[in-house]
Amino acid sequence: MAAVSQAEVSVLREPGSPKARRSARSDLELIENVDQALQVLSGKWKVHLLFFMARGVRRHGRLLECLPGASKKVMTDSLRALERDGIVERRVFAEVPVRVEYSLIALSEWGKAHANEVVGARQAATATAA
Repeated sequence: MAAVSQAEVSVLREPGSPKARRSARSDLELIENVDQALQVLSGKWKVHLLFFMARGVRRHGRLLECLPGASKKVMTDSLRALERDGIVERRVFAEVPVRVEYSLIALSEWGKAHANEVVGARQAATATAA
């Protein structure tokens, strides 16, 4: 991750705006937090996997079918990284043959916690635009 100097952050702020009153340190912390969140999603096929899991695809083989051109190893590595970062949960079922399913965790929890805020913000934006 490239370091951002305080001078560079100051250039990003407009004079007279509420953001201009924020210290450069808080700007840097915000940038670092966003960078950390984006790093969770960076990598081959991660966003695609999240998209398909959100649409209901949860089995390993089915996820692989949804990603033409993806190797099994790269997809498995991406799923493991998402599991490690707390975005995806992996469940193994004691069946013959063994069944493995993945499900979204953090995104669904976030959606549940913020659903009312999102709906309210969308309604306010629609009312303002009308």
